[in-house]
Amino acid sequence: MKKNFKLEQKLDRMQEISQKLEEGTLPLDELLQLYEEGIKLSQECRKYLDEVELKIETISNQLEQEDSNEE
Repeated sequence: MKKNFKLEQKLDRMQEISQKLEEGTLPLDELLQLYEEGIKLSQECRKYLDEVELKIETISNQLEQEDSNEE
């Protein structure tokens, strides 16, 4: 799997994995592999969203400072 999937692609893959896990028809080894992949994707998404949140906060703070300096 490519490391630089977009967030939407990761979320789609997580949904596919979730559906396969819920079906419960795969062998245990495959289920474990899919579970591990899902956890990894979840962590990658969380990290990305945390980074985006930090960027938004930084931009907002910069704009607030610029506004207060103009007054």
